Amino acid sequence: MNRNSNLENARDVLSVRDVQQILRIGRNATYELISSGRLASVRVTRRRIVVTRRALEAFLGLPSNTPGEQR
Repeated sequence: MNRNSNLENARDVLSVRDVQQILRIGRNATYELISSGRLASVRVTRRRIVVTRRALEAFLGLPSNTPGEQR
């Protein structure tokens, strides 16, 4: 399964683990993308970070597929 099909089936809010699986990268690489600011994220609690599907699409350079948005 490729990244785009994984992303098409993804929820609107993704855990760090979800991002790892979609990008097929390790935990440290995922946190490095987040801490460097290259991948936008939101710290929900002290221990929980989430990434929006839109942020991941922007990181990958894909057009947003959010329903109701003009393309």
